[in-house]
Amino acid sequence: MSTDIAGGNGNESVREPTTGDYEIATGGFTADTEVVTATGPVAVADLRPGDFVYSLDPTTRVAKLKPVSTVERVTYEGTLVAIETRRCDLRVHPEHRVLCRTIGQSDLQTRPARQLDANEEYKFANEWRTLPGERLEEVDVTDLLDDYEICAATDVHGHTVRRKLPDGCEPRRPNSHIGYCFDPEMFEQYQNEIETLATEVTIREGAGHHRRPYRFDGDDFIEFLGWFVAEGSTTDSPTSDTISIKIAQEDAEHRPVIRDLLGRMGLLEVADDRGFTFSSKLFGRLFRSLCGTGSHDKHLPPLIWNLAPDQQRHLYETLLAGDADETERYYTASDRLAAQMCRLNVELGLKPRRSLRRGTWRVSGWDLNDGFRYSANVDRVACEHDLYRLTVTDYPSVLAGRNGVFQWVGVSGIA
Repeated sequence: MSTDIAGGNGNESVREPTTGDYEIATGGFTADTEVVTATGPVAVADLRPGDFVYSLDPTTRVAKLKPVSTVERVTYEGTLVAIETRRCDLRVHPEHRVLCRTIGQSDLQTRPARQLDANEEYKFANEWRTLPGERLEEVDVTDLLDDYEICAATDVHGHTVRRKLPDGCEPRRPNSHIGYCFDPEMFEQYQNEIETLATEVTIREGAGHHRRPYRFDGDDFIEFLGWFVAEGSTTDSPTSDTISIKIAQEDAEHRPVIRDLLGRMGLLEVADDRGFTFSSKLFGRLFRSLCGTGSHDKHLPPLIWNLAPDQQRHLYETLLAGDADETERYYTASDRLAAQMCRLNVELGLKPRRSLRRGTWRVSGWDLNDGFRYSANVDRVACEHDLYRLTVTDYPSVLAGRNGVFQWVGVSGIA
């Protein structure tokens, strides 16, 4: 949909309705403005109704994912207001609402860009919180897999085991070395009874495969995911039906951390001066499905968005330990992971910044007290293309910007 609107110094052709105490501004972003969404930064021109964007309530300072209601493309002839600092790059219609406060104010306000005072210094919205998820105390990988075999060792055998198992709980087969084997359907239905009877319960791909633990401490599992995304790889064995999982690490500071982690998880098998390796077709399949198969395909699993803040922070710090420089700038060749790192920054109360150089993304987050001076950072520039007006459900601002830097800024409407 395209609508003509008058220039910044002309007559406004669109009526300004109100929603609650928030007056709707016509405004508009340039097409190259990106908005941080549930999948990372997306150009406003590519947003569609129903997409979820991070939106901020300026009063409570709570940021939530809210659905886009409408995206309207508008033709505009006139000048734009440009706000440019090291960590801000915005070009908006003069009527577009800017979320900020003056040095003497404590509360954030949205004001039309054309009403910014030439003599003032402003601060952006720099503090917010997201709604916390729940702590993941333990991970049972049978909740993440559909195909596996459970091995239950017991100190009793034969008819005694059968008598202690409930009716209908039939092992796939007995094994003189490892006890009794159960398929996923049987284990899911009778997990408590099998675990109570067994002296040890392990998991594997099937007969002839390595047996491994299937329950892990939540913090340990999250840390492993961080190391795997940053430094991990999987390789199909050319000589046997298994997958080699490797965490590459040569740094003397991080090697003991990874060794202790794998030891606690029961996954420490081979260690050399270049990293740590264990073999398991089942865990190879699992980590490929959760985190990807190569440097260009790496990504974070969906479960991390529901974690408690301290566990999200633990994951973030592990990722930085694996693939960041001394300034905590994270490097990745994966488009998806770079986008997710931006989202993770927002979840942690950090403003993301990203750039692409020679096929490698650089992503960082900061919690500085950002602001701008009108005299140094605000200008008028010609509008050369159509603008985009964004309406979002409930909240009046989104995290948006150009050239990989983002600030909280108003939207054109609230649904």
